[in-house]
Amino acid sequence: MLESSTQEKKENLHLNGNRRGILWLISMFTTANINIFMQFYPAFAYLYGVSKAALGFLTSIRNLISGLFQGSIGRLSDKIGRKNILIIGFILSFLIPLPLIFYRAQWFLILTSVIQALSVSIILPSWNAVLGDVTQPSFRATFIGRITSVARIFSVTLTLGLAGIFAIIESKYNNVLTIFGRVHYIGSNTQFGIVWIMASFNALLCIAFIFFMKETHVVSEEKRKEIPKMWVSLKDKSFRKFLIINSVYGIAMSIIWPINPIVLTDENLLNLGESFSKLALLTSAFAVFIGLTTIIGGKICDKIGRKPTIIISIVILILFPVSMIPAVATNRWALLIVSRMVGGVGTGLNFVAINAYTLDMAPQELMGAYSGMREMFYGITTFIGSLISGFIVEALDVKFASIGYTNSIQVAIIAMCIGTTILRIMAATGFLFIDKVKVASD
Repeated sequence: MLESSTQEKKENLHLNGNRRGILWLISMFTTANINIFMQFYPAFAYLYGVSKAALGFLTSIRNLISGLFQGSIGRLSDKIGRKNILIIGFILSFLIPLPLIFYRAQWFLILTSVIQALSVSIILPSWNAVLGDVTQPSFRATFIGRITSVARIFSVTLTLGLAGIFAIIESKYNNVLTIFGRVHYIGSNTQFGIVWIMASFNALLCIAFIFFMKETHVVSEEKRKEIPKMWVSLKDKSFRKFLIINSVYGIAMSIIWPINPIVLTDENLLNLGESFSKLALLTSAFAVFIGLTTIIGGKICDKIGRKPTIIISIVILILFPVSMIPAVATNRWALLIVSRMVGGVGTGLNFVAINAYTLDMAPQELMGAYSGMREMFYGITTFIGSLISGFIVEALDVKFASIGYTNSIQVAIIAMCIGTTILRIMAATGFLFIDKVKVASD
């Protein structure tokens, strides 16, 4: 109890004048905005006509855009502060989902996804740098784990609450409600429309709360001129090695990403149809396991170190693709919760450890640049992996159909899961050679 109280006092001492509540509220609504969009958008796009190959392109271009600008934006936040950049990102996040309520042409879905990815590239490096500003290395991972887990659980609660309402409307009223004498059909169009309104509303709350947040990185005019360019981070041999290994692993990681929305929405696989409640349960289960894991993941990371935690998380993530096979092979959607658990636990540990590792390596004045540089390289390599994946799965589908398989997409997905697992094993060996973190500042 005394140890917990002491650590809380240490955290409060390094909040740079901010009340803890403001940071936690911004984290909650930011995560809700981004997660709601990212959980439902791929399935939404596939449901409304985006092809398998285009879905791979959509996923890959999002990875590229979200990562490509993070290095420069992270450095910009090091130079001018975090707050103004976050406001720009939140405004974009507020505006992006609203047009999806009315217009769903394929070209527009791709354009919307690209712009949303740009808003993420604005928000993430600046927000990660804020968390670095207000923490010391000794409890950094614990703090990031706590604030992230609460934010994800809040996001999941919103999603599941909405899904529960839709499930009740579906089971009791057959998706038909009479409101003020008018009959309304609450089908997938209306349900997704409400989802996009919720995503925008969370971004609007972020805009409101950011005005109450005090700047965590105040830079004088003289010091601003002394801040080195973000490419200086590449002179750090340990960081450069980590950057290469993490980026290569990103290719193996991202190959499976376009597969997820296909598994969730293709009528020849789990056959969820237009059941929003089942879709919400499966997408939210992933976020639940991430949230629960980050609660203890930060403590584990601070206790046993960044490198061991990263390796543990990577080993778990290797198993994610093959954990989808039982559900795909038997067409039983409930079995997919097992894969959500594997992926969620691995991602939760990896998120905390990778962020803490990067921030610990960075000098105080380059936290945004280091985080942004990592995301930029990761975005480029995951762009390659996701782009290749979309074309491969479509080609395999055609190939297996031509040789007589009645459910060719099922066989194609299983083959992709096995192949991706093998690639992940090969790429993961690189993490054995990353250096133990050298704390740059305390």
